Amino acid sequence: MSETREVNSVRVKIYGQEYVLCTEGDPECLLELCAVLDERMRNVAESTGSVDTLKVAVLAALNIADEARRAKEEVMRLDEAINKRSSACTSILDRLL
Repeated sequence: MSETREVNSVRVKIYGQEYVLCTEGDPECLLELCAVLDERMRNVAESTGSVDTLKVAVLAALNIADEARRAKEEVMRLDEAINKRSSACTSILDRLL
C-alpha cells in the first residue's frame, strides 16, 4: 500500500531571490535551512567582496559541505570511541560472570 504524503509549498527568500519550494517535511525546518543558507551567502559575500550570486552560492555550499564532512568525521570518531568502551565493558562483564 502506498503512503500519500502531504506536500507543502513554502515561499522563501535567499540572498534577495524569492523561491517557492515544496517539502514533505516540516515547513518550519525548511524556513530555518533557507535562513541559514541566506546568512552563509551574505557572510561569504561580505568576506570575499564578491557580487556574483553564483560564486557566492558555490562558496557557501563548499563551506557547508566542509562543515558536514567535519561533522561526519567527528561522528565516526565518537562512534569508534563508543565501540571501544562498549567492548571494554563487555570484557569486564565477561570476566565477572
